[in-house]
This record gives sequence, structure tokens and C-alpha cells, in this order.
Amino acid sequence: MLHNYLMAVEDWSADFVEEGVTLILKGKLPGHDGRFAPTAPMVATACRMAAEKHSRSVYLERLRTPALPAPDIVHTDEERARAKAKVAEFVASVSDDPLNEEAIAIRNARWAKVNARFDPPQDEASLTERLHLRRGATYSVCSPES
Repeated sequence: MLHNYLMAVEDWSADFVEEGVTLILKGKLPGHDGRFAPTAPMVATACRMAAEKHSRSVYLERLRTPALPAPDIVHTDEERARAKAKVAEFVASVSDDPLNEEAIAIRNARWAKVNARFDPPQDEASLTERLHLRRGATYSVCSPES
């Protein structure tokens, strides 16, 4: 009989066996009423429950703590000044103040750059060429010549 108990707990560490026996003694093992000694499979089940409880607590602790500490980034005064200047430039570029001529010039320059990139020529030849290249066909139904 002792051999059966030893075989039931051989896969578990001593800590899990101890926790499993504690579950049995406190009456927290499901299916065991405490009037008789637990069977070997019941002891193995108690050890498994103790191991699952431990792995669950380790998992939850890992979720609570970050995987890596926050990096220690030391910013120099030059970096801070450069960032502050960029923020000021952005604020000036989106400013709606009609009296601020510098802000208006910056905004117009930005929109000219955007329009140059995203507003291609709209003449008939350019449209025909873009439609022709987009379709990859040898003919086009969009131009009068086709």
C-alpha cells in the first residue's frame, strides 16, 4: 500500500506533496469526506491541485510585473531645446491667427509641399497617361483618341 502512495507522488516535488497533504488534512480536497484515509489517486490529485495553484499564482504575478524595467533615458538640454523648438514650429504652422504672417507663411509652405506631392497635373495628357499606366492595358476608354 505504501508503494502505491509513493508511486502516486513520485512525479511531484516535496513542496507540492506537502501542500497536497495540507489540502487533504484541511478538508479542501473535492470528493474526500475525511472519514477514511485518502486513496493514492486522491493524494496525487491533491498534489496536482497544489501544483496548479502554484503555477496560477506564478502566472498572475508575471502579469502584474512588467517584463522589462523602464529604460533609463537621460535627455540632454540640447535635446529638450530641439524638441521644444519643433513643438513651437508645429504650433505656429497650425495656428489660425490671421495676423501672424510668419505662421501663415509656414502653413502655406507646408500646404504647397503637400499639394505638390498629392495633387498631380490634371491636364488631359497627364490624366490619360496615369489611367493608361494604372490599368496596364494597351487601350483606354477615357481619352477621346482611344
